[in-house]
Amino acid sequence: MPKKKSSTGRTVATAKNINLAKLPERITIGEHEVRPEQLYVIKDRRPSGQGPWSDEPFDKIAWRDAETGLDCILLRQASGVWGGFAAVVPGHPLYGYREDAIPAALGLTPHGGIDYAEACSRDEDEAVQVCHVHLGTRAYMHDAPTADDQTADNAWWFGFAADKPGDLVPSGSKPVLAREEGEVYRGIDYMYEETTKLARQLKAIEGSSALDTDPVLPPIPRRLGKPGGR
Repeated sequence: MPKKKSSTGRTVATAKNINLAKLPERITIGEHEVRPEQLYVIKDRRPSGQGPWSDEPFDKIAWRDAETGLDCILLRQASGVWGGFAAVVPGHPLYGYREDAIPAALGLTPHGGIDYAEACSRDEDEAVQVCHVHLGTRAYMHDAPTADDQTADNAWWFGFAADKPGDLVPSGSKPVLAREEGEVYRGIDYMYEETTKLARQLKAIEGSSALDTDPVLPPIPRRLGKPGGR
């Protein structure tokens, strides 16, 4: 059972990990209960006009997947679509791999395939970082964060965005016409399922001998335009 949360831990967490008045202990995404570690509303990424995005209350949600223990993020991109991200730590067979170096035989198949593989994007504003701000022990926000928790994220993030052929991209398009042409907006519920699917696929290959040809590539400088440039 979760330990009783200290008021100090909650005060620090809400100050650093949300731009709303309060970080809720739980939120519901689809049929799932999620314990968020970050929640943000990002007004300049929120699509204008009415659409299936109108009822989505947040634009960034970070959490730790209960089944795999992997850190996950849903982050709305500049184009208004959702991006989903899951992280692995040093020692994972794919740690440091760029997206185009991932062996197809591993079958990592989130929506449209992986198109992002980077170290923590620490130089971005926290609201759009693909970089987890850990809360104390992170299990259930038991304690106040430490300095190490906030700065020592050495995870390697894999991600994908719902901007593929057939996806409705809200910004810069005409959603009504796009829907008439069969394009589909991939909402938060769908992208949550795809993100947790990626986390489970990444977890399943821990300790795998499937990567027996190429060594893990060392992290290299982050490329411009990611993750917010889509």
